[in-house]
Amino acid sequence: MLFGFLGVSILVLSAVLRLTAVFRLTIPFLYALIVPTLFRSWFYSHTALACGIWYVLLALTLLSWVVSLLRKVWELIDEHRSERAAEELLAYRIRKARERGETTVSTEDLYR
Repeated sequence: MLFGFLGVSILVLSAVLRLTAVFRLTIPFLYALIVPTLFRSWFYSHTALACGIWYVLLALTLLSWVVSLLRKVWELIDEHRSERAAEELLAYRIRKARERGETTVSTEDLYR
C-alpha cells in the first residue's frame, strides 16, 4: 500500500513538473514551494511583498507567452507575404514568357 501511494505520488509530481516546464511556470512554482517552506518567518512577516513577488513572476510568465504568440503570428504573416510575393513573381514570369512566345518559365529564386 505504501509503495503504491509512493508510486502514484511520484507520477503526480512528475506530471506537475512536466506541466510547469511546458507552461514556463517552473520559477513561479519553485518560488511558491520554497519561500513559504524555507523562509516561513520572512514569508509571514512580509506576506504582501512575498505575494507581490509571486504575482510579478506570474506576470513575467504571461508576458513570455504573449511574446511567443506574437512571434508566431509574425512568422505566419511573414510566411504568407513571402508566398504571396513568390506567386506574384511567378505570375509575372508567366506573362513575360507568353509575351515572348516561350513555353517554359524559370522558377529559380521564387523561394528564398
